[in-house]
Amino acid sequence: MRTIELPEMEFSLWYEWDHRHSYTHRRRPGVYLIAITHRKNLGGTQTKWKDVVYIGMTNSVNGLAGRWYQLDRTIKGGQGHSGGKSMRKALGDYGTWDEKMYVAALPVDCNVATGSPEDYIKMGWVALYEYEAFSEYAKAVGGHPKYNKR
Repeated sequence: MRTIELPEMEFSLWYEWDHRHSYTHRRRPGVYLIAITHRKNLGGTQTKWKDVVYIGMTNSVNGLAGRWYQLDRTIKGGQGHSGGKSMRKALGDYGTWDEKMYVAALPVDCNVATGSPEDYIKMGWVALYEYEAFSEYAKAVGGHPKYNKR
């Protein structure tokens, strides 16, 4: 029997979408959560599953920042992110939103470009953490986040 020990799934605090560039580990692969709300300011607070409207992940060499760029481009009218397309379809172009968007992340420290055995395992952690996030969301809220197609 194989046993793999993973660090606990622990997301960062919420960052306002327009301040996501200040997230220190944005160049790493990982899993991210999106919240969209007009009711309250989530910036700097702990994540709660009830606030999550999208769960995403990336193992790209551009890390979370690259995937967030694709999401940002899509909510502003471009292409490249299916969740962003769903958000734009429901809410219109990002520049017209009354709501604020927030992001929280769980980075995984690995180099996706090396192809080392250790890094391949850690890239697998990213996928596992994404499905664990879906599971935790389903337990806490039920179903799947609003802008995920699953």
